[in-house]
Amino acid sequence: FAPPSPCASPQDLASGVALAHVLHSIDASWFNETWLGRIRDDAEDNWRLKVSNLRKVLQSILEYWQDVSVGVRGGPRHPG
Repeated sequence: FAPPSPCASPQDLASGVALAHVLHSIDASWFNETWLGRIRDDAEDNWRLKVSNLRKVLQSILEYWQDVSVGVRGGPRHPG
């Protein structure tokens, strides 16, 4: 994976930006450029932006998991 900046410590994951880029690398059709654009990359010094980013990442992971697990059982798969 190629996050926008190196991750040397757990604090580097705290803004959600690196996680979002990893998710985009895993499934770019679901975690697409539009979704990635909603993740603020200037959140390092602002805890509210960090929380907002992490909330978006978590919500999207939950939606992805639900959709993929339904898709595995034969249901529709949301493309993004």
